Amino acid sequence: MIWNLFLGGIPYFIAQFLKLSIKFQENKWLRISTLLVWLLFLPNSFYILTDFFHLNKFNSVPVWYDLLVVATFSITGFLFGLYSLFTIQKILTIHHSKNLSRIIVFLSVYLTAFGIYLGRYLRFNSWDVITNPIDLFTNLFSSLFSTEVQQFTIGFGTFLFVIYFVAATLTFKNQNT
Repeated sequence: MIWNLFLGGIPYFIAQFLKLSIKFQENKWLRISTLLVWLLFLPNSFYILTDFFHLNKFNSVPVWYDLLVVATFSITGFLFGLYSLFTIQKILTIHHSKNLSRIIVFLSVYLTAFGIYLGRYLRFNSWDVITNPIDLFTNLFSSLFSTEVQQFTIGFGTFLFVIYFVAATLTFKNQNT
């Protein structure tokens, strides 16, 4: 769980770095490459939520304790993901139209859901893009046509998008009052 939370924090720290780095923001190619790395790690933030599948696997630990630990890590990872999405949307809005930044965030959320599926069920990691690209891309393309993958991606993506939309609406509404 600690490793998953560390990976879940990477998108947040990349977003903060990008927010503070004028050089990376002003250079289109540095900005794009940094955003791609951010997108590659973004599923890790929300992936931790799927660790609820492991509740009560160890009978020596009380269920309530498992629940508290998994919930704490999941909420923290989720917040890392949400705040990184907020930050990236603000950065994109500076360099592009508000509508384009919204579209990119929308697509990022659904790509994230697909990435969560790849991690949870096909057991791929973000670094497999470099260490195991052939196997990753072979499985990635073959899974695109699976009804189960499509349902998971649409369902989990919609879940993430609704939470992001509500949190963004409340956050931006409170900033304007």
